[in-house]
Amino acid sequence: MLKISHIRQLQLLFRAVTITQSHSQLPGASYTYRNDELRSPALLSSLVNSTRSVGLTASLQKYNKKDVESDSDDEEVTEFKDERDSKVVKTKVNSLRADLILKAGLGIARNKVENIFYESRIRVNGKKLQKKSVQLHDGDEIDVIRGFSQQNPSHLVISRVIILAADPREEGFSVQLRRYKSLLIENYPGANAYKSSGSVEH
Repeated sequence: MLKISHIRQLQLLFRAVTITQSHSQLPGASYTYRNDELRSPALLSSLVNSTRSVGLTASLQKYNKKDVESDSDDEEVTEFKDERDSKVVKTKVNSLRADLILKAGLGIARNKVENIFYESRIRVNGKKLQKKSVQLHDGDEIDVIRGFSQQNPSHLVISRVIILAADPREEGFSVQLRRYKSLLIENYPGANAYKSSGSVEH
């Protein structure tokens, strides 16, 4: 496999090369070159050794980005899969504001997110959301409380969005979110507990 430093070296060597049938041919190589280009013994030696050792013609034909070790470490994007009770949502958002993440993750209108917020039905990592503009991060969990369970009144029925990955882009972020449409959980402790007389089916 050709390394990027090797490829760049050969690209420099061939930059001055003109392939033509009417010029002098280098022994042992499959290319022809102008006489006025064959001035450096070191360059000739490097070129001949390269063509003989790595099979230059065949290697260049097979060369592609997958065969090269890049000097820069490009981060691989992890692909998350759907689970039995959840779905992975891939989308773009302008920022990682809590209200925008909820809108994207649950597919609900922004004005409905506002209503849910003013009804104190949003929790972030188990705590009551105080500001809609709070910036979230990878791994954060955002819950929307739908109400108490009819079958188990001490538990809540919620929808949940988890930020799996957030990759910055030129404009905003590319995010992967895990969406749970309906979960049954215990009520939140202390001041974060939900208090209401309404109930829903789970």
